[in-house]
Amino acid sequence: MKKKIFKILKKSINSFENLDKIELIATFGSITKFDNTSFEDLDVIIISNKKVHNSFISHLKNYFKKENLESIVFETITKKQNRKREDQVFIHDLNYRSLSDLLKKEWKSVINSMKSEMVVLHGDKNFQNKLTYLRIFKKDLFNPLLKWCKKISSETEFKIFQSYLLKIIPKLSQNYNYLDLSDLKQIKALLSKNIPWKEKQREIIAKLF
Repeated sequence: MKKKIFKILKKSINSFENLDKIELIATFGSITKFDNTSFEDLDVIIISNKKVHNSFISHLKNYFKKENLESIVFETITKKQNRKREDQVFIHDLNYRSLSDLLKKEWKSVINSMKSEMVVLHGDKNFQNKLTYLRIFKKDLFNPLLKWCKKISSETEFKIFQSYLLKIIPKLSQNYNYLDLSDLKQIKALLSKNIPWKEKQREIIAKLF
């Protein structure tokens, strides 16, 4: 399935009429690791103006539709829905006006993941070299999660947050093993407890604060 999705992405790029108006199309994350069968989202990095970007996303969705796959686009992880069927493909739509816009908007940990995992499918093949690997401190990892957790107001929103934490905690622990991330390990254990989601939320906020 992962290879099929990657192939659809490449086909949609090669057939897009206004490709010359897009500075960069790239991907990163689990889609680039074909030796690992796990797959969550198709992360699509696009540097262009909003109008051309929207046109390309519609074009990409049509390609998935032709393959009898339903594509669900979300711009931020906080807005991601839960998968209901196997034929659903989640597209994490990462649109930026420029390199400086990317650096301004993104979490430092995400920029580091782009730096190490990015595959450029259109545009400057040396784009990764323009990204500097950033020294991460504990607050760089915790503050975005804390802000997100504080905004959660429903069990559905919390489940999305919980799913993301379960996916990202092992990765953060591996990539930033020079930091004391024992709080994240405790949060992971907390998520498995059979207690109300609001209680989990309160405890997570306390540990991230």
